[in-house]
Amino acid sequence: MKYVFHEKESYIFDALQFPGMIYYKEEAISKSEENFIEFIPESSKIVIKEMYDLILPYSEKAKVFYFEGNEDRDFIELLTLSNPFMGQEDPLDYLKTLLDKSEEELLFDVVYALDYFDQDTGDSDKEASRRKAEELVGKPEEIMPWLNDLSIGNDAKWQLYSFTQNPRKTLEAYMSFMEEVLPKFEKFYEKYRADIVECGNSFVKKLGETEGDSLSEVSNGIVSESVLIGEKIDVLITMVNSFSIMLNAGSVRPFIAWGSDIEKIFIAIKEKEADQVQERVTLFKNLGDKTRYEVLMNIAKGITSTKIIARNLGVSSATISYHLNNLVTAKLIYLAQNEGKYTYRVNHEFIGKCIKAMTEDLASE
Repeated sequence: MKYVFHEKESYIFDALQFPGMIYYKEEAISKSEENFIEFIPESSKIVIKEMYDLILPYSEKAKVFYFEGNEDRDFIELLTLSNPFMGQEDPLDYLKTLLDKSEEELLFDVVYALDYFDQDTGDSDKEASRRKAEELVGKPEEIMPWLNDLSIGNDAKWQLYSFTQNPRKTLEAYMSFMEEVLPKFEKFYEKYRADIVECGNSFVKKLGETEGDSLSEVSNGIVSESVLIGEKIDVLITMVNSFSIMLNAGSVRPFIAWGSDIEKIFIAIKEKEADQVQERVTLFKNLGDKTRYEVLMNIAKGITSTKIIARNLGVSSATISYHLNNLVTAKLIYLAQNEGKYTYRVNHEFIGKCIKAMTEDLASE
């Protein structure tokens, strides 16, 4: 498998993500109960806080286009599903290409993406989302009732409904907003551009030199090459999401967005897990959370949709996403791919190994 780093697209990705930093909460990181939260570098926290301070003066304008919570996808993220920015020169040029589309095309793209994400569909189900989008474009009076049934927040519903009423007007307003904030972000980004390029080149080189499942090796077993489709994988390095891994599989041109600091975290985790007792402690710590255990039970039954698990447990999709992330980092579950659809599976092999080791630990002489 060949990995290709894209410098310009990495910048475009972060530029489009940047205004969402308005929802950053410093205390949320410091008080988080996520696994290995203590390994997030202080330098990463400083950069994130710097971005937050940079967008803060534009908070009211940013909140028109960006939503709080991972379960709500910003309208620009929805548009990129059918309109990839790969091959574009900069964010404004990319937005201009979107303005070349008709009102109906913009509406179709957003409705299609909303349905695709809400249904947790895979490649085989995309046609159903396309049919739904075609239906609603022809019956705009049915859009609001349809939005009400989606598993997104009320703020997102109303703002996305506003967009569906005036797609071009909203996109023009967004572009005007980005023209205002991008010069400040670009000046900020320039301080780190060389580091991003070095990180990207180093990352794809390491993947190319590592035998076997190189992605699993560098991600401490969290992401496997088995979930990727195709022989060539586009790689972006993100500093906006510096300690995360994002697999954008739904896009017309899929890519991996690799956090600029994530490798430092994986190295620290590996060093700590060299003590296998710690690995078992982390596993049982996660099993000790009732909701997290119930999420694991749902996955064991083959229920992997965030929306359905949230409904089964009577909690928000954001809560389920939070627990899924922890279960992945604790290696209790792993990401698998089936017919173009990402799904979670229980890591029975790892759980069995830990239980066996615990039994040996506690065996009497």
